[in-house]
Amino acid sequence: MRLHLFLFLSIVFTGFIKSQSANEYFYSLDLTKVNGDKIAVKLIPPAIKEEKAVFMFPAIIPGTYAVYNFGRFVSNFTVAGKDGKAMPFTNENPDTYTINNPQNIDFITYLVEDTWDTQIKKDFVFEPGGTNIQENKNYVLNNHGFFGYFKDYLNLNFKLEITKPKGFYASTGLTNLQSGDEKDVINVFDYHDLVDSPIMYCVPDTTFINVGGTKVLVSVYSPNKKVSAKYIAANIDSVLNAQKEYLGGNLPVEKYAFLIYLTDSITGSGATGALEHSYSSLYVLMESEPQQLAQTMKDVAAHEFFHIVTPLNIHSEEIGLFDFNDPKMSEHLWLYEGLTEYAAHHVQVKYGLIDIDNFFNVMQNKMEESQKYFNDTLPFTFMSKNVLDSAYHEQYQNVYAKGALIGLCLDIMLRYNSSGKYGTQELMLDLAKRYGKDKSFKDSELFSDIEKLTSKEVRTFLDTYVAGSKTLPFEEIFDKVGLKYTKKIQKKMLSIGGIGLGVNPENERIIIFDISEMNDFGKALKYKEGDEILEFNNTKLTLENVQDVLANYISTTKEGDKLNVVVARKNKKEKKSV
Repeated sequence: MRLHLFLFLSIVFTGFIKSQSANEYFYSLDLTKVNGDKIAVKLIPPAIKEEKAVFMFPAIIPGTYAVYNFGRFVSNFTVAGKDGKAMPFTNENPDTYTINNPQNIDFITYLVEDTWDTQIKKDFVFEPGGTNIQENKNYVLNNHGFFGYFKDYLNLNFKLEITKPKGFYASTGLTNLQSGDEKDVINVFDYHDLVDSPIMYCVPDTTFINVGGTKVLVSVYSPNKKVSAKYIAANIDSVLNAQKEYLGGNLPVEKYAFLIYLTDSITGSGATGALEHSYSSLYVLMESEPQQLAQTMKDVAAHEFFHIVTPLNIHSEEIGLFDFNDPKMSEHLWLYEGLTEYAAHHVQVKYGLIDIDNFFNVMQNKMEESQKYFNDTLPFTFMSKNVLDSAYHEQYQNVYAKGALIGLCLDIMLRYNSSGKYGTQELMLDLAKRYGKDKSFKDSELFSDIEKLTSKEVRTFLDTYVAGSKTLPFEEIFDKVGLKYTKKIQKKMLSIGGIGLGVNPENERIIIFDISEMNDFGKALKYKEGDEILEFNNTKLTLENVQDVLANYISTTKEGDKLNVVVARKNKKEKKSV
């Protein structure tokens, strides 16, 4: 009996070692051992057949449209040989290591630095795409920041063994996870899925929502406990269920995770936002009062959640075969981001979560933003294909303005020609059926595929206004639904002076950073660029209350009322009253 048991254990153990060394990457890291915002990572590599192995960290990841070179945050890279000696390697650039005779590698180790709190300020990584190491508080593992890959070996299994502080929980969209009190083991199908699956570790504040059979995890880290997972779940439940109906009653995923990190200080990038993934989305937002956060979460969550359709089920070869170190960009950001942004607002008005006036206000603001801040005649397909070029990168944000307006115009055209029966909602579902998770389309064939599903008129619209340089025909499009479009009208509006406000990261005061479009009211107040607003109408202005104070001013002030502003200017205070 003992002999049989010994043989059985030997077979199992031998098989386990073989699968680790031959067929998969075996990574381990210990979150309980942090040194200077750095964590050590160890890799037992898969078997490499070539005489030279090229080990890489991503330069860019899907959804960011910016080159970050994550190898910049790696140090103390060491290759240990099976003979117990260190093996030599060359480091051609921050992301690439070349190792001769990789069959002799025993393991590789290196340190990973926290990108949220790094001293490397050039090309700062937008927080939802970066890494956070807050010892015994919170760890955000965007896996592309911790784990590299061997060139041409992306399609092997990745096994992660993560030691964690006791009581911590791994929030993720991944399902193949064995959770213990002090250690988790996670299996991921390949490197693409690994990068697509962030993990947030902290003492859990989590809850689940059931949306049409899909388990939706809401996980929140709120340092001052201002906002709970249950509160956010209750506020996004209605929009998620509306999206389920919008997508035909079924969702294409079994599990989805909202990973929400709330910060009580200014981020290193100076921005907040989210990054979408196929089975999750990661948010970095200000820790404001719960009611302030509610609509923001609805709008942002609605956008990110719709990415379960695109690019998960609708994507080009450039995305399906994404090259992490020499990427080729797709022409169709108008589809991935623009139509997703439009759908995020359309679903809310369609199912009564916002009224029609609110919806059109949002669209009108996007018109103003697109025409005021971006090149309105730059072909969208060209911008998309060349988005990494510095000459066009600043135009990227227009995908959320003009991209959504392309969706609005296309939706009206489709519904007008089908008596309301077929719009972009149905088009996206048909495209998802045509392609799916495992089938990529060719960039050059997308318009033809859409034409087959719709009409020659739609193809002409896409060629003229998406691939072409003509501005969107709002007057003609809105006339189809009885709306009158006027490009510019003059009207009286309540104003604080036509100034641009921001936050001084050194003291978290509200600062005037732009007076280029200051109006007569602002000139009467004699604002200057760099003024820090201390009081607004006798109320101390802070990062926490600025939105409420300004909203109250807009909603209650009447023509002729006085506005009192106290500013700090070059070591002296000046009180202005108009």
